[in-house]
Amino acid sequence: MIGTALIGCGAWGSAYLRTLTSMPEANLLYVCDKNEEIQRNVVSRFPSLSITGDYQTILKDSKVRAVFIATPPQTHFQIAADCIAAGKSVMVEKPTTTTTESTMELVQLAEKSGQVLMSGHQMIHHPTVECIRDHIYQGHFGDIKFMNFERTNCNIYRKDVNVLWDLAVHDLTIMFSLLASKPRWICARAVKWKDSLPLGIMSIDCGYANGTLVHIHTNWHHPKKIRRFYIIGTEMMAEFDDTRNADEKLIQVRPGSKPAKVKTAWEEPLRRQCKYFLQCVEKGQKPDPKGVDAVVLMRVMEAVEESIKTGNSVYL
Repeated sequence: MIGTALIGCGAWGSAYLRTLTSMPEANLLYVCDKNEEIQRNVVSRFPSLSITGDYQTILKDSKVRAVFIATPPQTHFQIAADCIAAGKSVMVEKPTTTTTESTMELVQLAEKSGQVLMSGHQMIHHPTVECIRDHIYQGHFGDIKFMNFERTNCNIYRKDVNVLWDLAVHDLTIMFSLLASKPRWICARAVKWKDSLPLGIMSIDCGYANGTLVHIHTNWHHPKKIRRFYIIGTEMMAEFDDTRNADEKLIQVRPGSKPAKVKTAWEEPLRRQCKYFLQCVEKGQKPDPKGVDAVVLMRVMEAVEESIKTGNSVYL
């Protein structure tokens, strides 16, 4: 059994901690976080774990073969690069890094060292998203004409990144996974709810060479939490709502038929993602990106920011 470590135990890192400690196969040995209050909390809950504020301690331990990184995005590249250089496989929470160039460099470092590098895009491991992807790839939807995504919070926001890097990235990864290609052009607009906060309300439109249109609305400042998208194809339509119960998340409609609920076997996406990463490390195999190329995704995210800044469409 391989040994693992978690670097970063803040808001989302705590979800990794909960997941990994519930998985015997994860064999979590270390938790690293600079925040002393977080350290004390982890010690009180999981006294058998080694707690440190310096991730260099983890790099020196040969028992650790795989590292989960859930720190702020600006720190991802350096921590991941150091882990790879120390002979550790790495799963980096989204976004992998904050630039196309640094993502490419990280991919190259992993390939040269023979370590597994995986981006933490949990939505592509969501059972219902995988079900939809299978239906699309099998041709059940016909030609995809339009996709519409909504992902909102009710005044839950961050100050270290804008809403693109926090919320919209999830829908961009789903878009890539379902359509298996990058858009031809991007047009985006965004505003701040308050001048003291990052861009928190954003609209993104993507156009594909085959005519498919995709719209993404993402918003920190909304009356309710929404996690929803729908797809319109020539042979079938579907709506996915992640706020519903597991057996009600997906509704499909065929021409001339009534809406029908589609049940899928449920397992938490983060848990599935972590299990898959550990399997790849055990087997020494490159993870299946499920249609999401980390470098191309980063280029698209940069195109979104460029479009917002210039007010123009950006062609890829």
